[in-house]
Amino acid sequence: MKVSTLVSLALPLTISFATAVKAENPLHVKRLLETKQCQNCDLSGADLLGADLSKADLRGANLSNAKLGGANLFNANLSNTNLENANLINANLFDAALVSANLSNADLSNANLSSVNLTGANLNGANLSNANLGVANLIDANLTNANLTGANLMDANLNGASLHQANLVGANLNNGNSREANVAGGIRINWSDLIGVKKSSLR
Repeated sequence: MKVSTLVSLALPLTISFATAVKAENPLHVKRLLETKQCQNCDLSGADLLGADLSKADLRGANLSNAKLGGANLFNANLSNTNLENANLINANLFDAALVSANLSNADLSNANLSSVNLTGANLNGANLSNANLGVANLIDANLTNANLTGANLMDANLNGASLHQANLVGANLNNGNSREANVAGGIRINWSDLIGVKKSSLR
């Protein structure tokens, strides 16, 4: 009796856990890979490592926890997408649109984000170490607690961006448009490691 009682009690917990770790919709993954059109799709946790998604339309899609390491997202439309905790290591996002996208805690280390549009994007806690953000549009982006060590931000537009507690050690901000960036709150900058930037340019 005791064993059956324990099993009956454990069963609902198992069902609840299975619901909590809901994976991607396989049909949505298939549609994306075949057509590169998948607006508002459920691709959470999808394995898209190295996938060719250049010029894909993923507006409003759920890509939380997705594996996109090494993926080609050149000129892709990822506006309003949920990329929370996504793996985008070494991904190519050149000229991609990520307007108002949620990239909190995403891993974008070594990613190519040159000329990307990240206006209003949430990059809270994102790993952007050694990423290329040259000429990127980061207007009003949230970079709180972001790791930007060694990142290239040359000529990036940081107007209105929040850099509270961001780590910019070794980052290249040469000629960057960041005069209106919000760097209050104890930003961790090692000025001797920054390339061609003065304190006055970040006021």
